[in-house]
Amino acid sequence: MNARCIPLLLLAALAFAPWCALGADNNVATVLGKSIQRGQLTGGESEYEQAGRLYDLVWSAVTGHYIEHHGLAATAGEVAELADYDREFERRDRVQRARKLEELDQRLAAGELDEKQREWLEEFRAVLARMARRDADPGPSPAADPERPAERYAQWIEMWKLNRAIYERYRGVVALTRFGPYPHGARAALLEDYERRGLLQFSDAGLRERLLAMLAARPSMVVAPADVDFTPYWKRPIPPSYFPD
Repeated sequence: MNARCIPLLLLAALAFAPWCALGADNNVATVLGKSIQRGQLTGGESEYEQAGRLYDLVWSAVTGHYIEHHGLAATAGEVAELADYDREFERRDRVQRARKLEELDQRLAAGELDEKQREWLEEFRAVLARMARRDADPGPSPAADPERPAERYAQWIEMWKLNRAIYERYRGVVALTRFGPYPHGARAALLEDYERRGLLQFSDAGLRERLLAMLAARPSMVVAPADVDFTPYWKRPIPPSYFPD
C-alpha cells in the first residue's frame, strides 16, 4: 500500500468512529432482532414518558409475533360475526332511542315534574332528538373503504384473543377497564419471557427498570380471580335496554 494513503485511511477511520459510537449509544432496546433507537421515543418529555413510549414499541412488536406464532390471527368468520353483532346492536340502539324519546315526550307533556327533573329530561330529550335527526339524514360522507372496517374488526378480535391466551398461560393480576378485562400481570410476564429467551434485549438499564416498574404497579381496579372472564362482548347477548328510566 502506498505510504501516502495510510494517513488518509486513519483520518477516515477516526471520522467514522464517533458515528459508530453514537449509533451504539442511541440503541435502547432490540426486539425480535430490530433495534429501537432513542430518537423513536419522541413525544415523551420525562423519563417515565419515554419508558411508556418504549413499552408501546416493544409491545407492538411482541404482540404481532405472538399472534402470528400462536395462530391468533382473526379469521374471516370472526370478522363477519363481529360485523353482524355491530349491525344488530345499531339497529336495536335506534329502536331503543326512539322508544325512549317517545317516553320522554309523554313524561314532559304530563307535567307534575319539579324544575330540576324537567331540566334533566329536556336535556336528555334534546340529545336523543339530535341523534334521531342524524339517523334520518346522516349527510354526505366520503366513499367508504370496505377494507377499513374489516381491518378494525380484525385488530379488536386479535386483541381479545391475545389477552385471553396470555392470561391462560401466565395468569397474574387482571385490571378492570372500560373496554373489559386487561391482563396486566400476564402482559408483564410475556415481556419477561421474551427477555429470558433473548427475543427482547434492553441496552438502557435505566429505561428497562422504569418500564418494568410501570408494569409491576398494581392497577387501581382489579378483577377478582373468580370473576375473570375474557369472553368478548360480541359473544354475549345484547342488553335488552341500556337507557335509564
